[in-house]
Amino acid sequence: MAPEALTAGLAVIDTGTNPAKLEAANRYVRWNLLFLLIIFSFLLFPIWMPLIPYVNEATNVVYIIIIGLFQLVWLIATICALRRTLAINRRNRLKTARAHDVEPADTTASAYSFIRHIVAMTIYREPMSVLQATLDSLVRQKDANSRISVIIGMECQTPDKEAKCSEILAKYQNKFLRLIITLHPSGVPGEIPGKCSNMNYACRQGLQVLRQDAEYNYDKYEHIFTNCDCDAVFDPEYTLELESEYCKLDSADRHSSIWQSIIIYKRDSMPFFVDITGVLRTFFFMGFLIPWNLNPMSHYSLSVKLLEEGAFTHPAYQMEDIIALIRYTILTRREIRIRPLNLISINGPTSGAHYMDEIREWALQVRRWTIGAGEVFHYFFVKTYRMPSLYLSITWASRFFVYYGLVLCASAIFSVISPIIVRLINMVAPDHDRLFITDSVFTNICLILLGTQYAFLLVATVLVRWNLPVPGDSSNNYNKGLRGVARGLLHWVLMLPTILAYSFVELYSFFELAFRGKDVCKHKAASKSNLILM
Repeated sequence: MAPEALTAGLAVIDTGTNPAKLEAANRYVRWNLLFLLIIFSFLLFPIWMPLIPYVNEATNVVYIIIIGLFQLVWLIATICALRRTLAINRRNRLKTARAHDVEPADTTASAYSFIRHIVAMTIYREPMSVLQATLDSLVRQKDANSRISVIIGMECQTPDKEAKCSEILAKYQNKFLRLIITLHPSGVPGEIPGKCSNMNYACRQGLQVLRQDAEYNYDKYEHIFTNCDCDAVFDPEYTLELESEYCKLDSADRHSSIWQSIIIYKRDSMPFFVDITGVLRTFFFMGFLIPWNLNPMSHYSLSVKLLEEGAFTHPAYQMEDIIALIRYTILTRREIRIRPLNLISINGPTSGAHYMDEIREWALQVRRWTIGAGEVFHYFFVKTYRMPSLYLSITWASRFFVYYGLVLCASAIFSVISPIIVRLINMVAPDHDRLFITDSVFTNICLILLGTQYAFLLVATVLVRWNLPVPGDSSNNYNKGLRGVARGLLHWVLMLPTILAYSFVELYSFFELAFRGKDVCKHKAASKSNLILM
């Protein structure tokens, strides 16, 4: 029987922060204001540029160049996503070919016997069925009961926590090497409520429990840590693939890497905007987050050594995944790389009790991501003097701004709304010559660029819906048959309106962060009450 540890959550453990310093920090004048200022100034171009003499002659040219650059960014992302899709399918074909090759698989597993896994997740009000789906997917990993330890971080204010603890231990106590449940105390100075502070506490306390366990023999093994949400469903070969990629690297690279699988967002039924957002986020994993080395998302893996060098997770920030890479880079003073795992994992998207609730939960999730990105931008600027090099600082900040500031927020508004505003303002602005591009040609070029945008969105739709080998997807008909294809094509048409709505929620969220400051940075968990994973 695998021993378990139910920690009371009241022990004094260093959270890795200085509460007095955090309280003394300015809660309103923060670097996210610069982020918003650049975005807002950029969006105002269509209003002021046509009204300035001489400058207005180049208005049409400037806007075509800017929108063309956005299309270039999408082209690069599409190429990256295509390459990743091919790599995933190539691995899947090799896996199928080796399906009956039992002996080499056993030999491989033996070669990785010096590695143990620690998987941590947090839970607050989520239904037990969601957590059980995650734990069941971990049980299906090879040698889960002899090589995987699971840490579940609960809050002291979690409803019915005693009953939930008992249910988890009763069902999964024998399924893992160790099963540790921590109870994160509320009201810790310097912390904000949410996954960051809960995960920080769970990791610190869980590792302390493992190190104090003489039978576990902690120092004998190398440990890989996986941070995940409580609604994650892992590919059955996740740990094997992770071990294989880990062992390909030398010691220095192992402890300077974060591994990210490609995540599909699925549930049994979804409104179009939830479905479209999930498709785009999967595409963005392959096209932006991994190849641009921006940040991991949802669930990811790294060595425990890097986790500890990077001071676990920052309990005073709300998005532990967005901040992870840049925080570890700053604290270790070496470049950290995101490395892809060529397999698919599943996460639950937002869910609501009824349609209006679905809209509310979707908008709240977009708001959370946006405010989290703004706070990470502030964190980076405050700590940028500790980056390994000026070049790395400039390149990462540029990529981060292009993705979170332009691709997710400004580009759709600019590309769709600006041509209309420019034409309207040109009608009332003083007469002026047009440089190279007349108004009629400007309109035609904008329509062509709109067509290329839809072409990129079509590629994203085809790749994510019909070309990624999702584990356990053979019995799921959501994207299959005439109905699935028709739904997919309808949602493709609705992609641009959804992106526009997403962008406006992002813009509102940046303004909210600017006016309310640090007080708005609370991680109110997304509702999972109505979530049923497919």
